[in-house]
Amino acid sequence: MIQTKLKIKKINISKNIILLVFKNQLEITSTFLRFQEHYESPKFRNKIFTLDEYKLWYTSIKGKFSYYTDWNGFNIPSHILTPFYNKQFKDLTSAENQILELLKNKKEEFYIIGIHKNSRNLKQVLKHETAHGLFYTNKEYKDKIQDKLKQYKLDKLKKSLLNSGGYHSEVIEDETHAYSLDYQVGYLTKIPIFLHFKLKRIYNKYIKQNKININQIIKEIK
Repeated sequence: MIQTKLKIKKINISKNIILLVFKNQLEITSTFLRFQEHYESPKFRNKIFTLDEYKLWYTSIKGKFSYYTDWNGFNIPSHILTPFYNKQFKDLTSAENQILELLKNKKEEFYIIGIHKNSRNLKQVLKHETAHGLFYTNKEYKDKIQDKLKQYKLDKLKKSLLNSGGYHSEVIEDETHAYSLDYQVGYLTKIPIFLHFKLKRIYNKYIKQNKININQIIKEIK
């Protein structure tokens, strides 16, 4: 069977953050699945697994395999690619191999974020994923964010994120930061409004400092 090469746009949005833009939701979710879940799945983090194993588990917690329509944005540190390069993961898809080929020449540690053009909330998704990138690559940003998070009781939000089945406890602080920054509808009652404003000020300061122009990136994507 001939597998068509995907059209993936690569944008270096900062020194250590690379944005990958896909055509649609199916292409990005099916490409990123094993990379992403090796990083943050509550079941498969840091484990080697097949696509079929993941599908079986995801179906058991969701009632059906809805992964390809559940997610719009992705984010992983570059070291997550190592076991894929080292062939610990078997039966790589052409799309997985395409990602490895696309990023193989960048040697230093970096962060990868992904979005797709058909997202209904493209700007919000880009901001969310960029926040993950800053949290991982900029220690000063991370320290300031953590300082604000400590000032609020966020147990309900963290519990909701953990219960969603999408996140490992190791990444929950980062997710709490990103969702609080978004002030997403599904979690509004669990996110203190003043925390949202404080995180937004920090975020705006650091995207400006790192010369990340969200509006310009959106224009490039479209």
